Amino acid sequence: MQEKLIKLFTKAKYEPEVNFEEKAWRAVVVHDKHMALFQLWIFFFIGIFSLAGLVPMVKILFSDFAKSGFYEYISLAFSDSGLIMSNLKEYVFSLVESLPMVSIILSFSLIFVFFMSLRYTTKQIIRNQLSF
Repeated sequence: MQEKLIKLFTKAKYEPEVNFEEKAWRAVVVHDKHMALFQLWIFFFIGIFSLAGLVPMVKILFSDFAKSGFYEYISLAFSDSGLIMSNLKEYVFSLVESLPMVSIILSFSLIFVFFMSLRYTTKQIIRNQLSF
């Protein structure tokens, strides 16, 4: 039994094609270039959509600031600073409480996504992995 297995394995030697390594390497390089181009377009569109979403989000943020009364609390600091100094702790808590936190978080997250996609897009272009 063992002799038959030895004969079988010696007959079944695998011999690769001519230039197999070059063809395999070329296929890997082409795949990497396609993936880099795909990532570039994905990051580009994410950046464009986040920038487009930032415009209405800033409008919403400013309207939320106006509705919350934050501007009135800030103007109080410039009109009557003596009253503010005597009740500084309550004034700071009122300022923080009047902040529209959800709008601020959404605006900053859109800005963060835009800058991250801009960073990754420029990194893809700078690496010169893409052949246009």
